[in-house]
Parts: sequence; C-alpha cells; structure tokens
Amino acid sequence: MSSSYDVHNPVVVGVSRSSAGRRAVEWAADAAARRGRSLCLVHTQEWPAGAAPKERRDSPDQAWASHFRATGQSLLDDFRESMMQRLPGLEVTTRLLDGRPASVLREVAEEASLLVVGAHRVHGPGEAVTFGGVGPSLVGHPPCPVVLALEPKHQGAGSGPVVVGVDGSAASVPAVAFAFEEAAVWGADLRAVQVRRPRHGDWPADLQESYADISEALAGWQEKYPQVTVHQEVVMGSAAVQLAEAAVDARCLVVGSRGLGGFRGMVLGSTSRTLSHLAPGPLVVVPRAAG
Repeated sequence: MSSSYDVHNPVVVGVSRSSAGRRAVEWAADAAARRGRSLCLVHTQEWPAGAAPKERRDSPDQAWASHFRATGQSLLDDFRESMMQRLPGLEVTTRLLDGRPASVLREVAEEASLLVVGAHRVHGPGEAVTFGGVGPSLVGHPPCPVVLALEPKHQGAGSGPVVVGVDGSAASVPAVAFAFEEAAVWGADLRAVQVRRPRHGDWPADLQESYADISEALAGWQEKYPQVTVHQEVVMGSAAVQLAEAAVDARCLVVGSRGLGGFRGMVLGSTSRTLSHLAPGPLVVVPRAAG
C-alpha cells in the first residue's frame, strides 16, 4: 500500500477501555486542536474464534454480534462526546473496525498525520512497558509519526521542553521538524541532544563535531520558528539511556527512525525500541517517510 502521508490529515488515536487508552485520546485531542486538524477515534474489535464479524440476519448469533458491535461503538461515542466538550470546535470522527489492533492501526496510519497509542508502565524490578502488543510493533513502520502516550514516570513531568535526539543523519531531519512544530504549538523550549559513544580519541574534537552536527540539523528551523528557544547539548553514553535521562521533565521525547534502525551505529531498531521501555513520558518516533 503506497503512503499517503500528509501533515493535514487527521490525528488518529487507538481507543481502548483503559487509563492508557484515555491518556492517548486526550494527548491526541490536544495535538489535533493545537494544530487545527481533525481527530479520528479508532477502536478495533477482535472477534472470538469461530465468530463471524457479519452474522446473517437469521443467525442465532445475530443478537450477540449486534451487541458486540454496539458496545464498541458506544465506547467511541462516549469518547467523541467527551473530547468535543473538552475542546469545543474540535472535529471528531469515529471508526469501528475489525481485526488485530496493530494491523488495523498500521493501515489506518496511511492516512494520518499522527498516530497515537496508549501504553501501560509496569513498575517494579525490571520495569517494563506493555502496549497490548500494539506499540512496539508500530514503531518505525507507519509513514507518519507514532506517539506512545506513556504515563510520566515523575510528578511534574510533561511541563518541560520538547527533547529531540539529533545524530547528524538524514533520519533525524523529520524528527527535528516535528520537534520544532511541537515546541511552537505548546510554547515550549526545545532541547536538541546528541549522544556520542564512549571511545578513545580527542573529546574536544568530538564535541566540536557534535555541535556542528546539531547546528546543521537545526539550520533553517530556528528561522521558521523564531519564538522557540533552543538549547543544544552533547552527552556521552548509550543513546537510549542518555536521551531518556535528558527527557525526565520533557513534554515529550522525539526521535527519528530509519524504519530499519535508529541512531547512527546502533543495531536494528535498538534506540527507538529501547526508548519505548525507558522513556520517562510520551515518546514520538518519526520515520524518514514523514520528512
């Protein structure tokens, strides 16, 4: 299926009956309202084994099937009414679809400007994040940016700057573009961070090279968004760990993805996928297709 990615397309959000689902819907609604776009609420229904999504009218299972569909539509209608009351003037549409959530959302994302999904954080030893199988499988695949609407780890998080990972590659260009827009619509600062791997060598020279990379990546965007205050930072260590630390108080953390991998020198998808578990708050993964 060819990509029809367009920044004027609606913001699409996966709707579920969980606190993570509500958080995703609210994040998506705010994003749509701030950007002057419509919001599309999508709920997918996986039918039990042996059940047909479209029963015949004379089938004894017709009543059950109708109730199953009505329950899903009711969930969408409740969220639609809630978001329209929360943000008067916001255009909200709903879609009730059949299939596995990840597959359905990947297809719907072909006509989205932004795809938002919720996620639960599991606290305790070996802290992890669960997405109901949806989040990680979406990272790097849709043609539009994907937001994993993680619950902030720390109190007060979300009120700080937009943090963007910059590595000097073409993959980070659309991430920088998204980060500037996000900072502008929220009146937030932008923190551009490059992480270098520890290695033997001339650190001052490495530092100079990194700041040159950042300046090149930001070139032109500061002129387009003069109201955004930009901070540049270079740190050493693991890309995912250092970016997560830099985003402790951030409104969101934005990273690029090549689809086949994250930052320069990292293994297949390691940075964006590791950040889906380490990020202290909402994580935005922007593919090269979005550039």
